Amino acid sequence: MMQSTQWTADRINVFLQAFFGTGNDAWPNMDPDYPYKGRTEPFVRVLQDGVDAPVVLPRWDSASQQYAMYAIVRDQADVAKTAELIEAFAGPTYIDCDMERGLRPARLSSDDPIEQAILDFAGERVTFRLTTGQHSHHRQGLTDALLLMQKTSASRPPRLWRVVKPVGRLIAEFDAALAAGGDAASLDLLEQLAAAGGLTATNLAHLKLKRLDRLGVSSKVLDFSSLQDIVHQDPPVPVKRAILNAVYTVALEDTLAARNLEAAKQQLIAHGRVVPQLLSSNPRPYGPQATTVLLLASVILNNASAARRVLTVIEELDQAYQISPLVLNEAAQLASEPVPDTEAPEGTDPAHAPEPATTATPIGSWPALFTSLAEGQVAAKQVIEDQDWSLWPSPAESDALLAQFLDSLNDGAAGELWRAVGSFLDAVGYDEPAPMCAHAFIRNAVLFNRYSPGDLAVLQALMDIALRAAPSAATYSEILSDIGAECSRWIAPERASAALDFVDRLFLAACPDRDARENLCLTLLGPLAAHQSRLSESELAFARRLTQELGIDGFDWATPAAQGDQEDTLAALPPSTLLLYSLDEAVLGRCQEELKQIAPTVKVTTAYDHVGTPQLRQKARSADVVVLATRCAKHAATGFITQHAGDVPIAYADGSGSASLLRAAVDGLRATASEA
Repeated sequence: MMQSTQWTADRINVFLQAFFGTGNDAWPNMDPDYPYKGRTEPFVRVLQDGVDAPVVLPRWDSASQQYAMYAIVRDQADVAKTAELIEAFAGPTYIDCDMERGLRPARLSSDDPIEQAILDFAGERVTFRLTTGQHSHHRQGLTDALLLMQKTSASRPPRLWRVVKPVGRLIAEFDAALAAGGDAASLDLLEQLAAAGGLTATNLAHLKLKRLDRLGVSSKVLDFSSLQDIVHQDPPVPVKRAILNAVYTVALEDTLAARNLEAAKQQLIAHGRVVPQLLSSNPRPYGPQATTVLLLASVILNNASAARRVLTVIEELDQAYQISPLVLNEAAQLASEPVPDTEAPEGTDPAHAPEPATTATPIGSWPALFTSLAEGQVAAKQVIEDQDWSLWPSPAESDALLAQFLDSLNDGAAGELWRAVGSFLDAVGYDEPAPMCAHAFIRNAVLFNRYSPGDLAVLQALMDIALRAAPSAATYSEILSDIGAECSRWIAPERASAALDFVDRLFLAACPDRDARENLCLTLLGPLAAHQSRLSESELAFARRLTQELGIDGFDWATPAAQGDQEDTLAALPPSTLLLYSLDEAVLGRCQEELKQIAPTVKVTTAYDHVGTPQLRQKARSADVVVLATRCAKHAATGFITQHAGDVPIAYADGSGSASLLRAAVDGLRATASEA
C-alpha cells in the first residue's frame, strides 16, 4: 500500500495525466480549455492540495455512456471508515451497490489503463469504484454528494489517533460470522484482518481455508495457492479437516458411492498430494469424511500403523456406520498384519520412559473453557482455534451454569467470552437449544454494542436458539426487550434483510406475550416503512406479508409498481430452476412460498440434507441457480452440492433467516438472467 506521505507532487501529476488519458472523457488530458473542466477540477484540487479527505475522481466514457467515481483511501487503515462516509453521504440513493453487504474496495483490472494508473499510484484494495443507474440526475447526485463528503472531511479537526479493533477481536468476529452464516460479513472481516496487519500470511491463509470449507467450495480449497507449504507447517485442526474434507468431496464421494474402490484409489492419488503429510495427525476431531481419506491413504501407502490408529478412533467414536465398508474392510485387513518389532512405540521399556511434562489441567468441557477464557488463558484460545469442543457434550447440558457464569463477569472478562460465541452456535446447532446461555450472549452483545453486519447475523441466531426453547412470557418479553434495546443504532433500509429476519423469527416462534412481540416488530419495521422506496421488490413484498401474518396495523406498504423508478419485476424473470439449501426447514418453506408469489416463473426446490444423497445430487444437477444458507451447515452437504452443481451460479445467504435466503435467491436469479 502506497501511503499518502509518498504522494509527491511529481507522482500525483504523473498519475493524473494517466487517469485522465485515453478511456476517460471526464477531463480529456486535463486540457485547460476543456469547457466542462469545472465539474472535475474541484476533485483534482483536493488531491493536489494534500487535503485530509478521501481522493475522489470521476470517469466518463462518452462512447459507452458509462460513468463511475473512484474513491481512493489515503491510508489502508481508513478503508472501513471511508466506506461508512460514502454510505452516509451517497448511500443507495445514488450508488448502484448491495448496501446490506456493504461497500468494499474494488478489484481493479490491470487490463484497464485507467484502473492500472490507480494501482500504480495507490496499490490494491484501497479504491472504491462507485457506479449509478443510467439516469443523469443520479450521476449528478453522486457527484454532488461525494464533493460534499470531501468538503466535510477536510473541514473537520485533524485526528492524531485511530481506534483499531484488535486482531483477536476481529478473528472472534470472523468465527462468529461464519457460524451464523454471515457470508458477506466473514469476507469483510477477512479483508479487515488483511488490512490491519498483525497476522502472518500463513495465519491469514488458514482463515481463508476455513471459510472456503464452510462455503463448501472444495475445488477452491485444493487449488489454494501454497497449499503444500501450509500443510508442511502443521496447520490447526480445522484447516487440516478442511483440506481432508475437500479431498473426500472431489476424489472419493462419487467413486465410493458407485462402490468402485480402485477408482477411488486412483482419484485419491490424483487429488490427494498433500494427504501423506496429514497421515500422522490425530484423527479424533476430523469427522467421517476426513477419516475416510486418511484410512484409504493408509491402505494405498501400505501403512499398517496409520490404519490401526485411525481404526481405533473410528471404533472409539462409533463412526463405523459412516465409513464406506469397502475402505473399512481393506484397512482392517491391512491392520491385522503382524506388528513388526520396529513399529513398537518408543518408551515401552519403563526404564527408558520419558518423565511426564508438567502441564496445566487440560480444558475438556464448556464450563472449563468459559472459565479459562475469562482468565485470558492462552490454552483456551487454542481450544477455540483447534475446535476441541467438537468432541464435548453439547453446551445445552451446562446451560444454566454457563449463563450464570457469563452474567457474573466484569466487562473485561465478558468481552473475552465473545471469542466463544461462534463455537457455541456451531455446537448447539438447531437441535439442542441452550436458551439461557444464548440469552446471556445476547446481553453481552447489547452491553458491547455489537451491531456490525456479522454481529447482527449472530444476534439473530442467538435469538433463534433462545426462542426455540419456548420461554415463559416473562423471559420472552425480556429477550425481545434486549434485542430491541439499541435498534436505532443499526436499523435502516440498507439492512432491511437483517430486520426482516428478526421479524420472521418472531412469527415462527411460539408467542407467550403478543404485546412484546408487536412492540419489537413495530420498532423493526417502522424505519423500513418510512423509507420503503429504498427497499427492493422482494423486501417490500416480504415486509407486507409479515405485517399481515402478525396482524400488525399502521403500515401502508406500497406495491412495487407504485414505487416509480423500480427494477424489472421478478414476475418477468425467465423460467428457471432454483435450489434452496438450509438446515432450517421452516425458513426453506417460507422462502419457497414467497418466491412462488413474486417469481412464478421460477421452479423452487429445497433441501435440508446433512449429507450427500442421490436426491440431493439430482437437485443440484438440475438447478440453474443454487442458494445456500451455511449456518450450522456441514461440509458433507454443502460440499456435495457445490461439487455436483458444476458451473451453476451459487449464492450465499448473509444470515440464516427467510429474508436473507430470499434476498440471496433474488440476487442470484437476477444475476443469472442478466447474463443469459
